[in-house]
Amino acid sequence: MNKLLTAEFMKIQWRLIAVLILIALIADVSLASSNWGMLSAVYEPSWPNYLMYIINLHTAFFFPLLSGTIAGLICLYEHRSGGWKQLLATPYSRSSIYSAKYAVLLCMLAIIQVLFIAAEIGSGMIAGVEGPVDWLFVVSSAVLGWFGILPLAAIQLWFSSRFKNFGIAFSINVVCVLLNIVFSGLPSTLGMWFPFVLPFYTMMPQGTPFSPRVQEWSLYAMVGISFVFYFLLGKYMFRRKQLGA
Repeated sequence: MNKLLTAEFMKIQWRLIAVLILIALIADVSLASSNWGMLSAVYEPSWPNYLMYIINLHTAFFFPLLSGTIAGLICLYEHRSGGWKQLLATPYSRSSIYSAKYAVLLCMLAIIQVLFIAAEIGSGMIAGVEGPVDWLFVVSSAVLGWFGILPLAAIQLWFSSRFKNFGIAFSINVVCVLLNIVFSGLPSTLGMWFPFVLPFYTMMPQGTPFSPRVQEWSLYAMVGISFVFYFLLGKYMFRRKQLGA
């Protein structure tokens, strides 16, 4: 398994992914900072309110979009020039191969969350947000956001391994991300059935003007159950699928 993970990390297009992450973080920070002056005139210019706004943008759009894009790039190497046949000819089982790719995807998403912490705190300080930073909330929010994206990442990896055309999986991802505009406004008991909105529910702060209506235990149970379901389903389909060149 360690050799598989090493091989997967070596195949990653680090420069391209780094550029995509940087663009997403810059766009997120720029949108939050540019509108902060207007928002702070209406709401208290505190850290919870600033974090509410920047996390909203991150979890509803950029984070799930990055997850799907990176999942596609992780499988892109095998979709080219018969890469799947070469990989499946190795002594490793299909389950191990799929699990390794999923583990790499989760590692990349964890890195994004760490970078997002730096971006949200740095931009907030530059914007002049008042009061002390609640580091416990900042860190726990990032961890919960990562936890909330587990089911979605499993779905996106399955799509990416299924479709040879990168554009198909990416288009599905974009359309579903846009649907977050609708589902993010629903109570968690309804919206949590749509996997793309789960990171939004788990990461957003409570007690702010635009906090989602969340029932935490049912939400976390849904994340855990759907993660197991989608991951095992994707692994099963990967084992059964006759992958072409």
